[in-house]
Amino acid sequence: MSSPCRSPKLDPENPIPPPLPSEKASSRPQTPARVDTPAGSPIRSPLRHADSTIPPPVVTVAKANRMSRDDASAVAKLDGTSGVRAGERGLGTASAIVRRQRMTRADPVLRVAAVLLCMISFSVMASDKTEGWAGDSFDRYKEFRFLVAINVIAFVYSLFQVYGKIHRVIAMKYIIASPKRYYFDLAMDQVLAYLLMSASSAAASRNDAWVSRFGRDDFTDKASGAVAISFLAFVVFALSSLLSAYNLLRTL
Repeated sequence: MSSPCRSPKLDPENPIPPPLPSEKASSRPQTPARVDTPAGSPIRSPLRHADSTIPPPVVTVAKANRMSRDDASAVAKLDGTSGVRAGERGLGTASAIVRRQRMTRADPVLRVAAVLLCMISFSVMASDKTEGWAGDSFDRYKEFRFLVAINVIAFVYSLFQVYGKIHRVIAMKYIIASPKRYYFDLAMDQVLAYLLMSASSAAASRNDAWVSRFGRDDFTDKASGAVAISFLAFVVFALSSLLSAYNLLRTL
């Protein structure tokens, strides 16, 4: 009788040991797949399982609009040929373009207005002459001559600016290349604005002195008209100098 702790004797003719009792008890045939790889549920990643439980993100209309605006601002930042400065982004870009267009349109209007006002001012003052024994003329007073001279210079300069605008439209190029053009415009506008203010003030003081001594007549009325128009020309040149300064600072 064999002890359960001792292993059974092997048959020298058949060295393969007999099957164990557990193996005999299993009567169901097993396929090679089942024997080689035990069947079981596949191991799922906890991250995949967690992702499957999270609902998809909901993109609202406001978020989509904000994303589209951000994309548009990024494209405008990367575009180097649009002429828009780095500080103008998003909705501010459109307002900056509209403001620049308005200033570009206002510049020719101011130049034409300066031409007309300066021409009228020096024409009225040059024609301020009276005849008779009490006759007088503008060329007898240096203040009136100074007013005529400055208005003539401003008229020639404004006429040159108008010609430059027309030449730009026809020939598609400026007479003076930038950035020299911006420095030239700013310097001339400021100098002529100062001279027009000085000439108009001097002529007005001289005319007031004449009226206080001898009273008003046709001569003083024409002088007052020429001085008033010269003051308007000064205002136009002051506005032109502001536009010139804006154009210069925009290029820096």
